[in-house]
Amino acid sequence: MMFDEKINYCILHNNPDENFINKLGSIPVIKDLEFNKLVERLEFFPNKQVIFNETLYGLKLDEKTEIFKLLKKQNISYINVTSNVEDALYSDYIFVYDGNKLVLEGNRNEVLKEEKTLKRLGYGLPFVVDLSIQLNYYDIFNKVYYDLDELVGALWN
Repeated sequence: MMFDEKINYCILHNNPDENFINKLGSIPVIKDLEFNKLVERLEFFPNKQVIFNETLYGLKLDEKTEIFKLLKKQNISYINVTSNVEDALYSDYIFVYDGNKLVLEGNRNEVLKEEKTLKRLGYGLPFVVDLSIQLNYYDIFNKVYYDLDELVGALWN
């Protein structure tokens, strides 16, 4: 696979093995680091792209936010291989796999509209997307939100 250095990707995959990760190319892979070590490594990261292999899964929301700010500051794009659909919100482009079969692909908004497929694969929707869709049913909004702060701001207006 070829990945544009200017785009941040999410690969939703329930159980990626080493062969799957190796097929992503020669981009450096970071996995199984705790938050402080991850920050330290990224501050001096020599490459323009990185693959996270379930690295962000155990981080708290504020830690993830800090990691993504650091990546942006360092001008490093990423490929986040994860089983956590919430992490898809941080990406521009998403691939969804069922085993080693590509099921969905597209920009974040396109893929997250495929609620039935995502639920069938066991992912569901990110909380903020699901909540905003539910609020649309009650005519509170007429759009889907992908950012919790934006959703809260809209509720207060």
